[in-house]
Amino acid sequence: MKFLALIVRYLNEPFFDEFVEYYLREGVDTIFVLYDVDSTIPISYETKFNPRVVVIESRNFKKRQVQDVNNVFSKRIKHHYTWVIFVDCDEFISTIKHKDTTIREQLEHTYSHVDCVQIPWTMMSCNNREKDPPSILQYLTTRWNHNLKHPHSHKWEKGRCRFKEIEVKSISKCAKIDGLFLHHPVGKQLITMESVNNEYVQLSPFFKKFREEHIQTANMVCFHYRIFSLESAKRKMVHNKLDGYKPQNLQYLLPSDYSEINDQFMKEKSIERFGKK
Repeated sequence: MKFLALIVRYLNEPFFDEFVEYYLREGVDTIFVLYDVDSTIPISYETKFNPRVVVIESRNFKKRQVQDVNNVFSKRIKHHYTWVIFVDCDEFISTIKHKDTTIREQLEHTYSHVDCVQIPWTMMSCNNREKDPPSILQYLTTRWNHNLKHPHSHKWEKGRCRFKEIEVKSISKCAKIDGLFLHHPVGKQLITMESVNNEYVQLSPFFKKFREEHIQTANMVCFHYRIFSLESAKRKMVHNKLDGYKPQNLQYLLPSDYSEINDQFMKEKSIERFGKK
């Protein structure tokens, strides 16, 4: 029985090597990649043939994404791993309070008695960068101020205000859950704890009233790099197959990228671990 698996969907991900390097260092045993066959940016040779990375081709991505994720979970993960993470390529979960502790160590020492850990997003910004940076973690160092409201002028759902509630990502015990949704697992009577104050909560896709003080003291948060650059925003609107991301919505995406606070945490962590990129 291995300890920690990760499932991620791949569709034109230029920073996937950085993603894989990061999560393997965080203690993930195996990364299962649902690779959209329509991708025009291939996975690098080094990552594709890494023995700890399993690439599974996915077709009809928009309609089958949740079904494919759960097929991988049930057939390859549920009976072979203790914990599973389901994130996207722009989501980087990190310990905060004990910054030198890995995700794996946090699960072993802090959350062994629960079935699911729910980790809130921290919204990062590209700060009007024109071109993709050499590294997400080391070059994107500004983010939203989570003490402020961010109403979207066009009421576009993807750019909505997250002052009252913000999305979470979940890490779940495989034996306790029946499947996975985008932000939380499927299961009954799961013992669930949030990663900010380590309080028991009801399973939910949201964390209520996430604030700046939480980011400084949380056990774990999920840094969400939704936009890498104007270049990536255009690419996302053209190639992303998920609802809401369409070329005509580019005018709505960029105004919802708020560069309000300088946050060097992930940059310093990345340089310390991997050297300057």
